[in-house]
Order: sequence, then structure tokens, then C-alpha cells
Amino acid sequence: MALDAAWLALLRVEVEPAGFASCAGLVCALLLAAAYCGTVRPEPTLRGMALASACLIAVTVPAAILHYLAATLAFPLVDASLARAEAALGFDWPAYLGVLAEHPVLARGLALAYHSSGPQVALVVIALSATRRLGRLWRFVRLFAGTLLVVIAVSAVLPAQGPYAFYAPERVPAGHIETVGALWHLEPLERLRSGALRSLALGDIRALVTFPSFHVCLAILTAWALAPLRLIGPAAVALNGAVIVGTVGAGGHYLPDILAGAALACLALAVSRRRLGSAPALSPASSDGASMQRR
Repeated sequence: MALDAAWLALLRVEVEPAGFASCAGLVCALLLAAAYCGTVRPEPTLRGMALASACLIAVTVPAAILHYLAATLAFPLVDASLARAEAALGFDWPAYLGVLAEHPVLARGLALAYHSSGPQVALVVIALSATRRLGRLWRFVRLFAGTLLVVIAVSAVLPAQGPYAFYAPERVPAGHIETVGALWHLEPLERLRSGALRSLALGDIRALVTFPSFHVCLAILTAWALAPLRLIGPAAVALNGAVIVGTVGAGGHYLPDILAGAALACLALAVSRRRLGSAPALSPASSDGASMQRR
């Protein structure tokens, strides 16, 4: 938040406070609810749900501002390099998009899966809190925050418009939802890179990241978080597999974006597992369950 404030002042960008004030109020309300559920009427499930929600909002909103401001650095676009890497891997993005255009039901299904990533984060918070897997919930929150900041940093140095702008395909999947995630960032990205940003409202912020794909990273983290749960776990793994596939078309990502996002998620999980394994054990049941409920 301090970095955001300094950067906004340097660029002389005015902030429309309504949306950000609402988020701050929601975080405060969640923290009060967590305090109530932790002291007045102890409810570990509701307390974990409120605290995790507050943390995710408090991290995501400043990070969203930061990733917007990072675009004003206007480093050279790397679309050509990503396209060459994609070709070297043997993937023909325009041909793949042509297949989606010929199969509108498939395109729409993958687009719906792609746009399920946000609601799935809410599901993680609710499901892991309800099943008292609070240790796993807090690992997910930390992994979410850490990988998001890494993605912002990398994409600031290696910005790209995306394959829709680079390839300019003649045929695209029909329907708004099939391409909204791939096209809606182009106009604000141009304004940011040209220095035309003068005011910022929460509702104006769009996802600008192309490389690496945070959607893919989040899909893997979400599938990992929900995997141990009966019924929900297998469904989440299958759905997030569709999210990863849908990220190419509906999200407008190059294949290297997908691979980099997956590598980042796997690396983050490996580091998290190593840190957890090196920590001193508090009790024989100190994994996802009982001992972590004291958080």
C-alpha cells in the first residue's frame, strides 16, 4: 500500500475512493467478526473463514493497483519472443483458436471454466474452513499472495499484449464470454504504457498480466487446496484442468505463459512443503487439522 501511494503520487494519478473504501470497510467488518468468533463466542470455522477472507482482500486490492502501476514502466513488449517460443514448442495458436471457433460449445464450456477461478477461491475459503483444515487454508493464502506478487514483478519486466493482439486472428470464438478475458485489457494497457492514466477507480482495474499466467498458477493452487476433500476434490481437479486449457483461448495466453504459470505454482508448492517439513513439530497431529485450529 505504501508503494502504491508513493507511485500514485509520483504519477499524479487521482484515486476515486468509493470502491477502495468499501473494500477497507469489508476487511474491517471481517476482522471484527473474526475477533467475535475468537473471543466472545469461539467458532474456529467462522473465525478462519473471516480471517482468510480479510487477508485475501487486503492482499489482492493493493496488488491489483501495483500491477496496474507497473504497466506504466512501459518495458518493451515481448510478444514476438513468446510467439517464437510457442512455435519452437510446436504449438500453432491461430490454428487452435480456429478449432474453438468451429466448436462453439467447447469454446463456451472452456470459457465458463476459465471464469470460475474467482468463485473457486471463495469455495476454498468456505470448504477448508468448514472442514477445519485451517493449516491448509493458510498455506493457500500465503501461496496465493506470494505467487501473485511474483507474477506482477515478472510481467512488469516482460510485458505482452497477448496473442489476440499479436496474431490478429480472422476467426475467433463467437460470443462475448469466450473472449472477454483476452481482449478487455488492451485499451487500459495502451493508456498505461502511454502515460495517459489520470484517475483510478477500483472498477476500472483489469487483469493485464500475460506472462506468466496467474490463472494457471491459481488453478493449480486451487486444485491442490481442494484435492483432499471428498466429492469436491476430484471435481475441483477436473474443473481446474479445464481452466488451464481454457486459459489459452478465453484468457488469450501463449503456451509459454501457461508453462511458466504452472512452473511457478509447482515451485511455490515445493518450497512451501519444504518449509513445512523443516518446521519443528508441535504435536503428532500438526498437519492440516487439529493443531492448526488454534490460529
